[in-house]
Amino acid sequence: MRIFERLRNLTPAQRSRREVSPILEDGCIVNGCIPMDDFAEGVYEELENAAVEFSTLWESGDMPVLKYDEQFKQWRQAQIKECNTLRNERITCLLPWQIRTHLPNEKKKSDRLYFSQGGLGSCAGHADAFAHHSTTLQLIARGASLIYAPFNPVVTWSIIKGGSTRGGAGVAEMARGANVVGHFPEHVVGTDNQRVPAYKPHLEYAKKYQSGLMFLNFKGKELADEIIKCCAAGLSVALGNSTAVSGCTIDSNGIKVATLRGAWAHATHFTGYRVVRGTEYIGWVNSHGPRYKSSDEGEPADICWMNRAIVEQFVATASGYGPPYAVFPESIAIHDTTLYVKYSIPFPNNWRFA
Repeated sequence: MRIFERLRNLTPAQRSRREVSPILEDGCIVNGCIPMDDFAEGVYEELENAAVEFSTLWESGDMPVLKYDEQFKQWRQAQIKECNTLRNERITCLLPWQIRTHLPNEKKKSDRLYFSQGGLGSCAGHADAFAHHSTTLQLIARGASLIYAPFNPVVTWSIIKGGSTRGGAGVAEMARGANVVGHFPEHVVGTDNQRVPAYKPHLEYAKKYQSGLMFLNFKGKELADEIIKCCAAGLSVALGNSTAVSGCTIDSNGIKVATLRGAWAHATHFTGYRVVRGTEYIGWVNSHGPRYKSSDEGEPADICWMNRAIVEQFVATASGYGPPYAVFPESIAIHDTTLYVKYSIPFPNNWRFA
């Protein structure tokens, strides 16, 4: 596979930068996501050059890299409208953690969702896997014929590093692993994410869990707006940056929001969308968790909400790590709305509505 050939051709400096020892500060590995360099730029360009028009639909086979085009914007706007109807009319809840809790056993392989990356600099792998988890659950709640099968993030992450578990990985490199290699469900390789399990017999199986993906090649406020719109449409977005979340607080709307302070080289993901008293929020999920406690709304302790101003501040450093990417699991184009009733998900207790 070309991915292994490219890894073997890393220069000594590039390989060294991807195999440094993790730096731990206040319980967080602060150097797990690698800034964009010539190698990562080449990976990104390779994926972008292979991108297909969004109007290309897929049901099986290799998942595509998708172009950000007018067809996507039209599709996304339709999804935003549909998701808003589901939320506002309280037809079903689209919060991944709430969906996971209320799915019947025949629709899920496990109850695991988000968890700590532990002592490895594997944040890019966890951000990618968790974004796939989050989008898949929202699609199931909207009628997609999928089974929720959580992944062991360390496997694909180590593969794109040539088998190493030292140091970190870049956003584009992780995107290529998700798209080309696929993911390894925990029910196949186990839940231990501190060492690489035996996976070679499962390489073909992992391809059944490839991610389609789309890079959001924007900066600043424009990037923040694109991420918010993707979350509103039921998609999740993986990214790397160097703006740290130091904790959380409760804002004037009663929402647990992130506090930004300090710096790190970290990968995380955004998922979930809500409006309270006219303020938009999207959920941000860390893999150094659970760290932030739960509010009376009951979200996982791994999660904080961010309003538009916080998102803009948070993603200001993302461009140095390569374009974030939205995740598209298989069957995204196949919905059976009768499942809204069959698998209707209740909102959490004490949930604050618009």
